Amino acid sequence: MAIALEKQQGYNLSVQSPQETSAPSAETGTRQRRTERVKLSIPIRVMCFGGSAGDFVENTITIMVNRDGALIALVHRVAADDTLRIVNLENFREADFRVVGETRLESAEFSGWGVECLEKERTLWDIDFPPPLDPGGSSAGALLECLGCGKQGLLVLSLVEFDLLESAGTLQKLCDKCGQLSTWTYADVTRRPKQMPPVQAPAAAQPPVSPRVGKWDGTIERRVFKRMAVKLRALVRNSKGQQEIVKTENLSKGGLALCLKMELALGEFVTVICPYSGGVEEFERKAEVRYRASHFAGQNWFYGLRYFRG
Repeated sequence: MAIALEKQQGYNLSVQSPQETSAPSAETGTRQRRTERVKLSIPIRVMCFGGSAGDFVENTITIMVNRDGALIALVHRVAADDTLRIVNLENFREADFRVVGETRLESAEFSGWGVECLEKERTLWDIDFPPPLDPGGSSAGALLECLGCGKQGLLVLSLVEFDLLESAGTLQKLCDKCGQLSTWTYADVTRRPKQMPPVQAPAAAQPPVSPRVGKWDGTIERRVFKRMAVKLRALVRNSKGQQEIVKTENLSKGGLALCLKMELALGEFVTVICPYSGGVEEFERKAEVRYRASHFAGQNWFYGLRYFRG
């Protein structure tokens, strides 16, 4: 299951995200994030005028988003404190962002950059975000959509609510936009631009092509199961008995994606308990590391794990 490798909107990239607590956040530098993040590939247009990379316009995607910032993929090399104009190509909202710093991706074609919005009361993503979740806490989070009005939010759920959502596919929650109890379901994580407007690039800086989906090389596994943006407490244990408890970045019936300080090799098998409650008798599953990417010079690793079905 190639959870971490996105094949959406004509782009192909993957990224790893910081550990929930101890690592600095790429969205906000070394400061604590004000809101929880969600892994979404939203089509965007990035414009820079007079920055360290010169003038450019580039169509690309987000990798992670929270209310005040994002991780984005760029072919162009920018620098900390550069100002970028970002347009969300789903809703055509735009705002100025400051480049916080670079994240390390295992690709020579593009880099990941943390950016934060300079317009503090403005958000581009049409998503409600809660405060950061405790990685060791029992609460879950899920990107849901109200069937009444279409509003989307990363909702904080109890494990009982999550079980109801999993079994029924919907959940009754209050919607402040509808003003009443509404039916919510998983939001579609596949994001597409409404209509890509033509790029008006400066003559001296024609935009390069952002990371695109190429012909399948036979090594990246095609996604079979629907992926959902879910934050659920999980325990991962390697063959040496080392283990970590973190929140997942996304889930499917075939596997999960998460971020660990533990370094694992491609093809390595680990033991996964998800959801993890700390009880004596919990369901353990074997999973294989199908994708990994380093972050913050190897301080953290993002992994796509596929459940072993042998």
